[in-house]
Amino acid sequence: MRQSAASESNVLCAQGRSDEMVELKQLKHFIAVAEELNFRRAAERLHITQPPLSQSIKALEETVGVKLFERNTRGVHLTKAGEAFLVESREILSATLRSISVARQAAHGEIGTLRIGYSASAIFSKPLTSALAKLLAERPLLELQLCEGNALLHIASLKAGKLDAAVLRADLDENSLSGLSVSRLGDEPLFVLLPPGHRLQARTSIAFKEFTNERLLLQPATQRTFLRRQLEALADKAGVSLSRAVEVPDIGSMLCFVGAGIGIAILPASAASMAHGLIAIPLADKDSSQTLVLVGKEDNPLSEQFKHLVEAHLYG
Repeated sequence: MRQSAASESNVLCAQGRSDEMVELKQLKHFIAVAEELNFRRAAERLHITQPPLSQSIKALEETVGVKLFERNTRGVHLTKAGEAFLVESREILSATLRSISVARQAAHGEIGTLRIGYSASAIFSKPLTSALAKLLAERPLLELQLCEGNALLHIASLKAGKLDAAVLRADLDENSLSGLSVSRLGDEPLFVLLPPGHRLQARTSIAFKEFTNERLLLQPATQRTFLRRQLEALADKAGVSLSRAVEVPDIGSMLCFVGAGIGIAILPASAASMAHGLIAIPLADKDSSQTLVLVGKEDNPLSEQFKHLVEAHLYG
């Protein structure tokens, strides 16, 4: 705060004939006198005595190199130069105070850009979306940038300063997360999504081995997502071939394809909860759950506020 206050009183705003600069404090004094047209009232308004105010205006006129006020027995009046200078002074003062306010808000995470990366299968978590909605409602000047991608890409972007936080569903070791703030948000079990009338719809749980004759809808292998690699591992363990699998680029399309009877999908619980009109049944296989994590940059005000809101929605 001290530094901001000092800059507020010492900002240099205009250049005069002798290469001296006008202080912001002098502009405040000038505006007060110009609006009151009376040195005594202006001094009272500024909470200073009249002599230093008169000295400040005199120094300002010397620096600018023109007479700003006419003083006579009838009172104080602005000169033509003073009238023009008043317009500019008000704009400078307003812009300077606005800049100080913006800097303070940015330091407290009230404005700026919040850059969030997410795994496609992780963004549906209710605590995350609710926290994000609350943060944007409380700070309407925040700019939000979203980036979908795999966990490894997001971790690298966080460490490079290209992201503020990332929502991930992945098996990450401690070394890869070094230097980052990590909140573990609980396990995300996998659910099988079926269209109404499917032969397996009456089951309370389904094992992967029962998908031998099914067409699975998977994220593209080129996306290198944790979910795709997890399903490949489960298929290999169950002896199920993925040769009939159809690659679908996004989860929204995947849900549409399930509803159309093109195939079945296996998605985390949060994503499955969005599948209206479809049947969601837990996957029975071991190792079919994974911890959902929120990863952020340490000492980042926006990232920390987002994290606290997520935790509040998670445990509140």
